[in-house]
Amino acid sequence: MPVLVPGSRDDRTETASALARRTAVEESCAYGARRRAVAAGYNRRVPSQFSALGFTVSSGEDLAELASHVAGRADTINAREGQYLKWAPPSGEQLWLQVRHNGDAMGMNPHFAGKSCVPVTVEARVTRPAQTPLDGTFLAWGNPSDDGAGGGYPLAFDCPDAAVHESLALPMRVDAQIAAFAQQLTMFDTEAACLAAQAAEGMTFGSRTFIPSGLISPSGEPVTPPESHALITGHVLEASEQQNSVTGAPFWWALVETDGGTFDVVVDPELLSAPIEAGNVVSGWFWLSGRLLVGNDARASRGGWFKRLTGRGRS
Repeated sequence: MPVLVPGSRDDRTETASALARRTAVEESCAYGARRRAVAAGYNRRVPSQFSALGFTVSSGEDLAELASHVAGRADTINAREGQYLKWAPPSGEQLWLQVRHNGDAMGMNPHFAGKSCVPVTVEARVTRPAQTPLDGTFLAWGNPSDDGAGGGYPLAFDCPDAAVHESLALPMRVDAQIAAFAQQLTMFDTEAACLAAQAAEGMTFGSRTFIPSGLISPSGEPVTPPESHALITGHVLEASEQQNSVTGAPFWWALVETDGGTFDVVVDPELLSAPIEAGNVVSGWFWLSGRLLVGNDARASRGGWFKRLTGRGRS
């Protein structure tokens, strides 16, 4: 079945098996880079979505303590199945607590609010067996075409306030602010260094690519349900070291330009061997968390990609 070539601005297609081969190759490259980093003394602990924002969470007790610490300073956002408690200090890190109307806790998700702006056509909602009524994941086209049919690349991203959008008619074209939480990361000083590293690995996918590794498995089969992960390579436009408002621990933020738009990348310092600077190129595996900017000229669009990819759709 055809899917659009990630990282291409054209309307060319490639087979799912070809995309799977590309995904497997870059996953292998990412693993190799991480293995070399471990050998060099980096990656002393496994990063997580929370450590990418400067939180130390290793158990359910840690999560409960963190939730209790921020709940009293959070804003309340109502939804049909409960309430979000949004903790959002000026430094950008966010925690979205979930509670039922009777006050019982359901969960908590991290997010980072930055400068990212990714035009998408949201086509479907993903349902997972273990998710809470306030969890949510969207399937979308990035860089949507002007006629509303398809786009530059497919992606899935978790949305911390998904239940607020449960009445949103899909498909819908909208801008999204998407944060990419680094799980594995390789940094290059220059584009030339990035391309040279790719050539040494026998690859030529370029310095601005977005591969939806959460949608297609290395064997070529659709991932069911889709996962909010991607392999991203892009150019750093801005970067700065941030400080977590609760723990005081540092973390890194970078605005990264790839062929899929600009993403807010957040990084656990354990993944870095040097500070991130504008002009660097970063490449790695990321978890995606996005919020819909529904006030930004959202308009209806023709759907169909999710059904073509998996043979089913959900609206």
